[in-house]
Amino acid sequence: MSADGVGVAEAPSPLAAGLRVRERTRRILRFSVGTAIGSGFAYLIGFELPYLVPVLIATLLASPAPRPNLRSGIAFLGPIATAAVVGVFLTRYLLTYRAIFLLVEFLVLYRVYYGLAGGANKLRLVWLLIIALIVPLVGTDSIALSIGVAIGLVYGAAIAVGVTWFAHVVVPDPPSPGRGPGDSPRTGQQEQPPPVPARARFARLNVMVVFPVVAAFFFFGLTSYALVLVYIALLSLTPNVEAGWKQGKAMISGNLIGGAGAIVFYNLLVAYPTITMFLLLTFLAALIFSDLIFSDRPAAPLFRTAFTAVLILVGASLMATGADAASEFYARIAQVIAAVMYVALAFGFLEYLQQQRVKKA
Repeated sequence: MSADGVGVAEAPSPLAAGLRVRERTRRILRFSVGTAIGSGFAYLIGFELPYLVPVLIATLLASPAPRPNLRSGIAFLGPIATAAVVGVFLTRYLLTYRAIFLLVEFLVLYRVYYGLAGGANKLRLVWLLIIALIVPLVGTDSIALSIGVAIGLVYGAAIAVGVTWFAHVVVPDPPSPGRGPGDSPRTGQQEQPPPVPARARFARLNVMVVFPVVAAFFFFGLTSYALVLVYIALLSLTPNVEAGWKQGKAMISGNLIGGAGAIVFYNLLVAYPTITMFLLLTFLAALIFSDLIFSDRPAAPLFRTAFTAVLILVGASLMATGADAASEFYARIAQVIAAVMYVALAFGFLEYLQQQRVKKA
């Protein structure tokens, strides 16, 4: 405080600035190592939907969450395993009754979005939402495939938690004043959840966007386009309908950047198709994007979206074999762009309706 009573912001001390740089460097390295290791595990073991494993790892390592331990791991995996069992059960006994099944899906979607608005664990909700959508969808072709996908998703989540723990061990946070060697960075005070009407409104708007797509997929058996449904589910967990077109444009920009990065990644991998090259490219892509994700730039969240697009597009391409692999890769890019455009336009349209209602009020 100056003598005349005017507050002056103090510049950070050299020690604090140095610790911040060291912490950012370690987070970048941890993010890159963890994502590359997780990708290798997922594809070598042969999980169903293996690209979801590095996506979950990247999300865990991009967050300020502490290193997972046994208790937090069980707390994370328990509901996922339970949801997988329930998903298989509903697929086995309710899928033939489409109207009843879609009603259950509607209620599940509403509960997931309501919990998200109330501050529930977003990463767990992402996995629960994917299980609720994909396990029954593949079950329209085969109940055995549905069981395989459910088991794969549970194992994939376990691998993601284990790799995240390992990455924290290999690249720990640097010690800093007021924090011991085993402590994690402070994440600040938790915000109070919004009131019930606001949570209900958020859930209602998200269900209005996602449920029509879910119903169409189940009525027409669009199992070969499961990637589109996964992507719409992931995107629906991020938009803020109040942001409207601004949020939609950022979403489109991030995925276009990710699509361009995926094309470069894919063509380099085609030129040198080895597991070593795949891991190296994954590490380098994570290194490049994490440098932007962990920056102070306003566009940092955009690059997180872009890196997710890279992981999903390249990962889905590795599941294709034969002479049509390249054409399938570019077809998936078109599918992802269609999914992004749908979500952006849908939330933008809801924003427009809301503005019209306010004007009439």
